[in-house]
Amino acid sequence: MIKNSFIVGTAVALLCGTGVRPAEAQEVKTSSTTGIVEVSQVAITNAEAEVEKARAAIEKGKQLLTLIPEDSPLMPDVAQVIEAASENWKIAVDSLNGAKESASKISTASNASIADDYALLAKVNAGVALSGAKVVQIALTYIEAIAAEQTESLEIIRTAMQDALASCSQVQFNYERVKSLIAQKYSSK
Repeated sequence: MIKNSFIVGTAVALLCGTGVRPAEAQEVKTSSTTGIVEVSQVAITNAEAEVEKARAAIEKGKQLLTLIPEDSPLMPDVAQVIEAASENWKIAVDSLNGAKESASKISTASNASIADDYALLAKVNAGVALSGAKVVQIALTYIEAIAAEQTESLEIIRTAMQDALASCSQVQFNYERVKSLIAQKYSSK
């Protein structure tokens, strides 16, 4: 009885056609593209929020720097942290702009594969922006600790900074790898 029901169900499915019709295929493409746009937009929104936090930290850091005596034995550390923050700030801003540019091309891509690639570029670029912004925030936490003479927390912040720099480097490496793979994909066509 169950076997006959299965056979009848299969026959009905075959006769009625279970494939996706052209109109449904267009809906699937549109909804998947919409989903891709939404996922990349979430990544960009998160990166924008962290970049804004980093921007606020930089403004606060400018004021905090005036509180650190020029003859402080920690000035070489301060200079090193500011240099790392500066480099990562530029990376964060450039990557956020790159993410937005890639995301803007998703909806106008000529096919789903290209849209997926733009979405992937937007997401990994947003990841680079996010990690760069985190480095800036940690760097400014370090400056804040020195300015407030809370040197007991410097080692913890220094370790967090090293971890953030390593993570940021890995995220940038992954971005370059994704970018290279996508470029190879289209250069062979």
